[in-house]
Amino acid sequence: MHALRRIHQALVPGGILLDMHPVPPSTRAEVRGERLGEFDDAEFQDLVGTAEARILETGLFEQEAETEFDWFERYDDPTELLADVVENWEGCSIPADLEARIREAEPPVDIWERVVLRRFRGL
Repeated sequence: MHALRRIHQALVPGGILLDMHPVPPSTRAEVRGERLGEFDDAEFQDLVGTAEARILETGLFEQEAETEFDWFERYDDPTELLADVVENWEGCSIPADLEARIREAEPPVDIWERVVLRRFRGL
């Protein structure tokens, strides 16, 4: 709640807050169009749901618009992808079978996510 109040205070009156994050289905890994598997992001989705509810509960913002689209990211080094997930993807883990397929994959490894971009206006 404290962070949302600080963001609201930093905006000009009626300013806009943009929020973008992955939504189901789960993020998947592919190599040349062949699906390797999906990451386990259930914990992350729970965190997102809690954060989204707080944005509106504060009464500081109203949602004006949203759009969903596919987000693509390419890793030339499978080991770098695995390290990135472990170090930076809070609430996301790699099932053992997916990790093995990624390690054995001939690069590049592509990551596909469905994301939502929401626009909120400060009240």
